[in-house]
Amino acid sequence: MAQIPVEKKSSIWPWILLALAIVAALLLFLMLPDEADDTPAIAADTADQTSIADADAEMTLATILANPQAYIGRDNFTGKVDVPAVPTDRGFWVEHEGSQMFALLIDGPQEVPLDINPGQNLQVNGGTVRDAGDLENLPGEPIDDDTRAILAEQDVFLLIDEDQIEILAR
Repeated sequence: MAQIPVEKKSSIWPWILLALAIVAALLLFLMLPDEADDTPAIAADTADQTSIADADAEMTLATILANPQAYIGRDNFTGKVDVPAVPTDRGFWVEHEGSQMFALLIDGPQEVPLDINPGQNLQVNGGTVRDAGDLENLPGEPIDDDTRAILAEQDVFLLIDEDQIEILAR
């Protein structure tokens, strides 16, 4: 019987493919975000801050005052509030759990105007958060100078129609 020499041919291609796969796996691993840093970054500009105020999120005085620019224009404020002070005919302070905000009544044509006094508890159904620097085009009668002066010191205020307020306790 004749002996046939069998030689094993080695190819470099499997090694090249293996090296490319390892490099690709390393690059993929380096590009993945760190799992420990799963908190979203919040940008400082106003457009990104408005996304914080989700339309379904609960609007409380504390959340509004924590980020007032995010709530400007929102008209679904609903809640029970206390009235610690009434400095003007149309303006009064509302308070809930230590947070205070200035509220302005829309002075509409009502036969018996709503009489809000300090110490009352109110149920507000549908107040709108407004920018205190934008006092043009407010519904109702023009506001007086005293109310204007208080609003000038605020970032935002709550604009409430008389029909949206129910006096719970006098």
